[in-house]
Amino acid sequence: MNAAAILTAAQVSADQARTLAVVARARIANGVLRFGACVIVAVVAASVVGNAAPLYWIAGLLPVLLIERAIFKRLLKEADAGRTPKHKVWLIAWIAAQSIYGNLLAVMLWFSAYLPGETLAVMYILGGLANAAATLRASPALSIAGAGPTVAFMLGLPLADYMLNGTNALDLMPLVAGLLVLGFGMNLWRSLLASDTAQAQAEAAVLRERQSAAAAAAAKTDMIQRMNDELRTPMTALVGAAEHLRRAAASPQARAHIATIVQAGEVLKMVLDDLSDLDRLENGALPIEAKPTEPRELVRGVVAAFRPAAQDKHLELFLDIGADVPAQVEIDPLRVRQILFNLLANAVRYTTHGGVRVGLHVHPSTTEGRARLAFVVADTGAGMSRSQIALIFGRTRLSAEGKGPGLGLAISLRLASLMGGQLSAKSELGEGSVFSFVIEAPVRSAAQTPDKAA
Repeated sequence: MNAAAILTAAQVSADQARTLAVVARARIANGVLRFGACVIVAVVAASVVGNAAPLYWIAGLLPVLLIERAIFKRLLKEADAGRTPKHKVWLIAWIAAQSIYGNLLAVMLWFSAYLPGETLAVMYILGGLANAAATLRASPALSIAGAGPTVAFMLGLPLADYMLNGTNALDLMPLVAGLLVLGFGMNLWRSLLASDTAQAQAEAAVLRERQSAAAAAAAKTDMIQRMNDELRTPMTALVGAAEHLRRAAASPQARAHIATIVQAGEVLKMVLDDLSDLDRLENGALPIEAKPTEPRELVRGVVAAFRPAAQDKHLELFLDIGADVPAQVEIDPLRVRQILFNLLANAVRYTTHGGVRVGLHVHPSTTEGRARLAFVVADTGAGMSRSQIALIFGRTRLSAEGKGPGLGLAISLRLASLMGGQLSAKSELGEGSVFSFVIEAPVRSAAQTPDKAA
């Protein structure tokens, strides 16, 4: 058997499994309703027939429905696992036998001594056909097994009654009515099948679109990762070489220019970090690794990286650290630094006059042994409108498209949330912006802090 034949056989098996799963769910969900309706009909039939035969019938129907429920639960389990049941012939025989047993009540009603018995029998048979159309139509073989005996009873009862007791051709009118019902029912059946086919095609199209989107997302992730790997190594080497040149430079002017190169390299590394984290943030797979960190040194390092860029634009860059800031806390230094880099990069980039102030303060915490650190970046730049802030802070998805500070801020917002912190902003057009990042972290005491000289 060639590969195409194997693939076709596998597809057919999968389609059969899905079809049987649809039937199984419908029959299981419909079981209680069917039994309840049959109980009502049986009670009425007992008064019409004049004996307890319908009650014996309903007592026998209960184990039949329980067995069916167990059969279809097992079938559903196999179908959901992608396995087509091996004994489908027995399933068809069971459905046919159950349909025959169910229609015995119609025989009792039809041949009762009272005329309303025929009317009730017809209503009961039509209900059985409707039930078969609702629960079995996904499988043609099971539909025939369930509806076939019911149709046979619908047409056979008036014919048998005429052959036994009929004296007038008008006694065959129920047979003609049954044929008309059968004709209209077939048209309705085709409409239901066409609707099911259209729904299945729509679901398949949605599945293909989801698979295409997943493939595109995977390709994008792979491209970003490879680009990140390709750029990070030369960027690290460039920054390291610039650091050596800065230390060896003879004149202050040369050192300042080389420091600018170092700062630009750090900003580019920050952009690479943002791109690398983009998909992991979307998928919720970005880890947060808290470790002992000196928050004062962390902030000083970030500010020092942007000082050359601020000097080139003739901006004042202030650093304000509160005296009560603890020496060490348990935070993720990489992610906190990434947030501060994004905030400070935007502040320096979009400020043309005045300056930028970075602050680190401690807010009161309700939990002993923990501190609420507040990192604040304020600038005198162009500012943002309320609609711009709402757009950035209201994003549900991240995007690498577009211009402006949106991506870095959106990533920072997600990072802050992952660390249990909060990122907020106050800004007005023409009046600058103030961004605050607040995070609560455990404070490491002096006894927990390792001796650096050791």
